[in-house]
Amino acid sequence: MPSVLIIDDEAEVGEAMRRILEREGFAVTVTGGGEAGVLAFERSPTDVVITDIIMPKTHGVDVIRAIRAKHASTRIIAMSGGGNFGPLAYEPEAITTSAYLAAAKQAGADELLTKPFDKKDLVAAVRRLLRP
Repeated sequence: MPSVLIIDDEAEVGEAMRRILEREGFAVTVTGGGEAGVLAFERSPTDVVITDIIMPKTHGVDVIRAIRAKHASTRIIAMSGGGNFGPLAYEPEAITTSAYLAAAKQAGADELLTKPFDKKDLVAAVRRLLRP
């Protein structure tokens, strides 16, 4: 069973993603932030890592770099809503979203997701990365 690690400081986001991916047959672990995510990955590497970019303390770009430094072949999905808070402030095409995701891509992310995303897009991104 393919394994996925979700790193997101918003517990409800991580849990929603966990439920979606587990229904699709993936073994999923969720951690609540960048530092915890890197430690969890080092203890038990997974096939795919999904990391938020904007998190307190350890930024998602730093998570990607840390994982890439020791595990170059791990597949990574970066996700960001650009730091826009609340449904009224959310702007999917905000320059900040593009900039954060561009930084994630440069750091080594294989796939990018803009929050909010559809569950089909999440599952499709994970499956693409698991193809031989």
